[in-house]
Amino acid sequence: MPGLSFLSKKSWHTSNISNQEKVWIAEQKAAAEEAKLKELTQQIKLEREQEELQKITGQKGSSSSAAGDRGVDWMYEGHKKGDEDEEQRKKVQEDAQNEAYLLGKEYVPEGQEKRVGDFAVAASMTGALEKASTVGASIGV
Repeated sequence: MPGLSFLSKKSWHTSNISNQEKVWIAEQKAAAEEAKLKELTQQIKLEREQEELQKITGQKGSSSSAAGDRGVDWMYEGHKKGDEDEEQRKKVQEDAQNEAYLLGKEYVPEGQEKRVGDFAVAASMTGALEKASTVGASIGV
């Protein structure tokens, strides 16, 4: 159709050079990603085979062995109740208090009771306030 030749100049048309360039770049990125993924899977497969061979032969690998690098179970282990001594318990408790303080909990030093603003102080002095109000009322203030 001769009347529709302007469509190739539209930004969304597939024969537009800039659109073809975008498609080519996306294909190159996908191919590079696929090659990288394939290389990583080969590397993981090789590491697993080496681990299996080490387990079969009973050899201990060097300190930089893959088995040593992958162990993250220590992060998920809790504190052992029987092995904790008093100092460690205090440290854990202090760390918990510090964490609570950092999260916004009000700090109240040991041996002191929590007071909430001026109203709490005024409530503890109710006898003095009543006495002052009766003295002021008798003076005529």
